[in-house]
Amino acid sequence: MFRPGHVEVNRLPSDNFPEYHLKLDYHVEGPEQKPEWACFHLYGTIDQTPIDERFAMHRDVAFNFLQRIRQCLRKRGLHLHTDVLFAFHAEYDPLFEDLRHQLHGLVGEPVDLERFLRDD
Repeated sequence: MFRPGHVEVNRLPSDNFPEYHLKLDYHVEGPEQKPEWACFHLYGTIDQTPIDERFAMHRDVAFNFLQRIRQCLRKRGLHLHTDVLFAFHAEYDPLFEDLRHQLHGLVGEPVDLERFLRDD
């Protein structure tokens, strides 16, 4: 389920995947004309393990937030297949569009590759 500033994904357990209920809140910070940071709050449960992680990403790498989520979960010993995180296009596509709008992102805008590679 998506609404601006929030997305929620749920999955019942199956043979290959644990049950999870994750929520992601986000907002941008910085000058209104060109905000510099996207701030995220990931919370919920995976297989009854509580999750509560906050992180910020520079505007040019903020669209890689799913990778950061996967890293947060791995640090806690929770391994979800990347396919699971990317499977919810109906929820994530509007989030990407809303984030692009809030960050005033332009198609083809350059990304600082060094920041992208070191961002963990």
